[in-house]
Amino acid sequence: MEVKRMAGFGPLRMLGAALAALLLVSACAGSPPAATGPRAPSFDAQPPIRLDIASISVDSRYQEPGRAPNVEHLYDVTPETTARAWASARIVGVGTRGTATLTVFDGSVISETLPKKGGLTGMFGDQQDVRLTARLKARLIVDQPGPRPGDFQQWTADVEASANRTVLESASLNERDAAYGALLQALAREFDATLTAEIQRSMRPALR
Repeated sequence: MEVKRMAGFGPLRMLGAALAALLLVSACAGSPPAATGPRAPSFDAQPPIRLDIASISVDSRYQEPGRAPNVEHLYDVTPETTARAWASARIVGVGTRGTATLTVFDGSVISETLPKKGGLTGMFGDQQDVRLTARLKARLIVDQPGPRPGDFQQWTADVEASANRTVLESASLNERDAAYGALLQALAREFDATLTAEIQRSMRPALR
């Protein structure tokens, strides 16, 4: 019965099915391994910032446009997720009351096409293709209730961090992902250093 079904399938259909199967096998054999994506920045190696608070939260006011020239929506690792990771790893509440809120105002990554050189340099040289610019603007507010109802103290630390990377025309997809990952790592270092210094400067009474 199997032979009859194949016979009824028709020569052209059988040939088409064989070609489709061959193309599918070839495509699978030639497909590169799936990329794991950029590695998320880690702040675990940094000492904790001990604050006289009971809780820490992150409030994102940044809305991803979801279209060019922004590219952060194409990745799981973004400036916003970096800010959340920072708050989770660096801030430790050692009090019984009081709150800390990290508000994110800008978490963009912009891809800008760079102008190309003409002449022999442009024809034979491997030119810069795009510039990636990442920004992370945030504010940390610590609220501490006073001894009487309605009394409270507040400390604020603002941070604006940025980083950029350029990508060559010849860069593969994996290399472009690696450039994005390096960009986020550089942004994380700048964000951490700047905000830590500002906390130590402006929030001394709340540090423990």
